[in-house]
Amino acid sequence: MERVGCPLEAISQPPVPPPAELIHLSTAVREQIRTVPSLRIPCEQSMIKCKRRLATSHATETATFASGAYITDPLAYVSVLCAQSSFVAVGGDTGDGITKLGITYSVRGPERFRKLPNGKVKKRHPYVQHFTPLLAFKGSDKYDDLDQLTADGLTPFTGDSAAFPHIFAVLQHFIDSRAAFLNGDWPFLNAVLGLMAPSATHPCPICIVSHNNYLHSSRYRTPRDRHSHHPEQPALLHIDPERIVPTPLHLFLGISNRIILDVFSELLGRELVEQTLPRVTSIHSAGCGGKSDLYDLNGPEIRKWLKKDCCSTLLAAATSTGDVSAATRATFSILRRWLQQLHDHLLHKDDWEPEDIEAWRAAVDDIWQNWRAETKQDAFPKLHMLRRSLEFAERHRFLGRASEAQIESFHYEFKLLYYEHHLNMAHDEAERLRRCLADVALRAVQPFLEQ
Repeated sequence: MERVGCPLEAISQPPVPPPAELIHLSTAVREQIRTVPSLRIPCEQSMIKCKRRLATSHATETATFASGAYITDPLAYVSVLCAQSSFVAVGGDTGDGITKLGITYSVRGPERFRKLPNGKVKKRHPYVQHFTPLLAFKGSDKYDDLDQLTADGLTPFTGDSAAFPHIFAVLQHFIDSRAAFLNGDWPFLNAVLGLMAPSATHPCPICIVSHNNYLHSSRYRTPRDRHSHHPEQPALLHIDPERIVPTPLHLFLGISNRIILDVFSELLGRELVEQTLPRVTSIHSAGCGGKSDLYDLNGPEIRKWLKKDCCSTLLAAATSTGDVSAATRATFSILRRWLQQLHDHLLHKDDWEPEDIEAWRAAVDDIWQNWRAETKQDAFPKLHMLRRSLEFAERHRFLGRASEAQIESFHYEFKLLYYEHHLNMAHDEAERLRRCLADVALRAVQPFLEQ
């Protein structure tokens, strides 16, 4: 071969990858790969055998019930995923009419670095957060729909989970045995805790603050408190208020949108704000976002607003159309600083250093003390939750990586499976959801197969 100039790889066939390396791909994608003669992958019969083995070895087996699907042995499944996780959070949310209940966990990833505002580079937390559903059903995350999941015999678990009567008993076990956190958006938290809606007299799931006193602290809830408990909706989950994640993603979105869309419009004119928004707004894929796609800026758009320094563009446009007073400039500067502080502290997934906590404490104090004076608006519930986010970070030394952001971003992955890969099962809703859930479970355990 050396004499005729023929390399060995030219006459030897490349190795065939094991089926486990391809389980994250859809059947259609694997069929496309097989159309390339030089690419060799296992046949579908081998893929099916691999999936059946994983159903036993990694507890990815799924089953259906009337309006949804579930992991049949969630305890064993979570034990596989969380063997190396630094934390576990139980939670859920509704996306496109499908509610997912599951866990947020972390998997060790490659080394990453983050550039700090002062120019220094800091090594980031080496773990990447993921959400995996344990149950998915067609319905909302309101109490009436969630309570139906506690019906006797609806989801008969197997294996290590056989003793649990329903999904909330499983999630409660994780809270009790693994010291799991509880995350999700505000309505979901109140629903599973048996509280009234976020518009109630005492709306906070963590403390007993009154709706007339959002910019003040109140003591944490205790089991004996009945403040805004729903009289006909007993709690589905019980947890120490200190382990409830104070919705950092929705704090960032809600307060930032209030500043950009409402306060800036009052301060400099709605027309100028609407002229600046096209710099950051994007065309959203149909069915791939929430209500913020219609009424507010979403997370990436607010980040682009900050990255492109749209505040400077807006102020320059206001200055060119007329005289901007010194008081208006001062208020605008304060609001601009608040936007950046919300982004820097609520979203990062690293461990919190003492200087991070003190910086966030100063920012929360500043917002609480000056919100009404600078914005001319009344306080609203998310402003109150800022104080709870500070206390959570101070107590646990992290915030963003336990947030509901992983649940929100998971909706897109599930929608892709639901509407594209398993559309052929539209006549059987439960089986369609089961196949989506099975694909998600197989992808979740793939990083652990070599281990």
